[in-house]
Amino acid sequence: MPISTDDLENIEKLRALVKDEITPYYDTDFNLLRWLKGHDYNFDLILPKLRNHLLFRKSHWDLDGMADRERNHPIHQHWKGGLTGAAVIRPNAIVNIEQTGPNDYWGMLQTYSINEVLKARVHDLESMLRAVMDLEKQTGEQCSIMYFMDLNGLKFDRRTTTLITGALASISAFMAEHYVEMVHTFVLVNVPTFIHAIWTLARPLLPEKTKNKVHILGSNWREEVLKYANADVLPTFWNLDGETGPFGAALQRAVPFSENEYYKKEISEKAELFTISAGKADYFDAIVEEGESLEWIIDADGNFAFCIFKVDNDHLKASVDTLERIYPKFSKVPGPTIVPLIDSIKNPKPGRYRFWFSNEHAWFHTLKIRAEISPKRVQK
Repeated sequence: MPISTDDLENIEKLRALVKDEITPYYDTDFNLLRWLKGHDYNFDLILPKLRNHLLFRKSHWDLDGMADRERNHPIHQHWKGGLTGAAVIRPNAIVNIEQTGPNDYWGMLQTYSINEVLKARVHDLESMLRAVMDLEKQTGEQCSIMYFMDLNGLKFDRRTTTLITGALASISAFMAEHYVEMVHTFVLVNVPTFIHAIWTLARPLLPEKTKNKVHILGSNWREEVLKYANADVLPTFWNLDGETGPFGAALQRAVPFSENEYYKKEISEKAELFTISAGKADYFDAIVEEGESLEWIIDADGNFAFCIFKVDNDHLKASVDTLERIYPKFSKVPGPTIVPLIDSIKNPKPGRYRFWFSNEHAWFHTLKIRAEISPKRVQK
C-alpha cells in the first residue's frame, strides 16, 4: 500500500527537523515512517530518540557502511546469520532465523565485552535493514523483518534467568531503541514446556509494542510456520530426521564457546577508580596527540550509560548534548561487567576526548568504575 498523504506530510516535517543529522543513505520515506509509527507520531518523543540514532550512525562505528563490510567478527563464528529471503506468503516481509536455544549467549558474554557483542549484532541488524530497504525500493511499499526464534535446547536455569534479566534484556532494548518497527513479528518455535515461566520473566522487560508482536506457536509449529513464510526460506534443520523437506534454507548451526576462551585477565592495577552517585552523571577527559590512539579498558560494578565525545578546548564545560559524539552512546550497559569494555580508536584527530558515564539507572547504588585509559586521563 502506498504511503498516505497524511504520512507523507509527517515524513516531510520529520525530515526537516533532522536535516542536519540524517545521512543520504538512511534518508528514505520508509525509514522515517518507521519512527513515526513506532512512537505514535509523537514528535516530542521521536526527535531525541531519532537524533540519538542518527548520531550513532555517523559515529566511529559508521553504520551506513556496515552492511557492505564482511561479516567476520569472531563472535559471528558462534552467532550465525539468519537472513534467508522474502517470506512471500506474508507480503513485504523478509525472514530472519535466530537460533535462540542453541546460541551460547552465556559463553559469549564470558568471552567478549558487551560493546563487542553489540558490534557483532549491529552488523546483522544493519544487514536486516539493508534487505528491508532494498525490498522497499522494489515494491514501493513498507517492508519489515519476520523474526523466527528457535528455542530448541533452551534450559530453564540460573544462567538463562540471569541472561534474560540482564544482558539479553539490554540487547533487546538496544534493538528496540535503534531499529524501530523494523521487525513486524517475532515467531517462537520449538518452545519448551517452561515457556510461560520464561515469558513471565521476559515480558516486563520488553517495550509494549514488542510484546504485542510475539507469536508463540504450539506443538504443531512445523505446520503453523507455513502460514507465515514459504518453506524454502525456513531452515533445513527443522526437517524431521530422515526427511529432506519441506524446509529448504541451508543455515549454519551455532557453535558453542569453549570455557578455555573465557575472559580471565584481571583489570590492571594501573586502572583508576572513578565513582558516580546514584542518579548522577560524570566524566573524565583524555588528550590525544598527533599519531596516538585512544584506548580504554572499563570495568563497573553496576549498570551504567556510556559515550565518548570530542571536546573543543574553548567549551570545556559545555553540555554533552552539544558535543561531537565519536563513539556510540549506550543507554544501559549491564553490570557488574563480566568482561570489561575494551576498545580503541586508531589515530583519531588530536584533541580532548570526554569519557561520559551515567548512573541514572540506580536509586541508591554508588557506581564504581575502574578505568585504564591511554593516553592517561587529565584533571578537569
